[in-house]
Amino acid sequence: MATEDDVRRVQKNIADIYEVRKAYIYALCVAYAGYALRRFRSRQPAMIGARGRYWVNRTGQAAARFFAKAFKRGTTLGWMVAHGVPYGVYLELANDRRNQAIKPIIEAFSGPFFTAVRDYVGPAGKIDGAPGQ
Repeated sequence: MATEDDVRRVQKNIADIYEVRKAYIYALCVAYAGYALRRFRSRQPAMIGARGRYWVNRTGQAAARFFAKAFKRGTTLGWMVAHGVPYGVYLELANDRRNQAIKPIIEAFSGPFFTAVRDYVGPAGKIDGAPGQ
């Protein structure tokens, strides 16, 4: 028969597993934010007048202030890319979206990111080593 100490140890083990998984997934978020920013910077130099893949830099500010980051909000973990200038939304939507940078970057990295998370966590509901699985 399980004692209270046994129950506490099992609860702690479960909590520890959850924290390790959270840390690993957050590390993936940091890595993919870095990949996304590196992709942007390799295609859009921040020099004034430079023609990048997405637009021609008039001031260089939009390219220089483009950023990516990982985040934790409560139980939510993720990564994002964004413009650091107020007219970033214009760059994304103007000219029939020909100059958009965010969507192609997210499309390039979101699939591999979610695959990496699924590969680590495994199918929903499956606990490695659980009886009957």
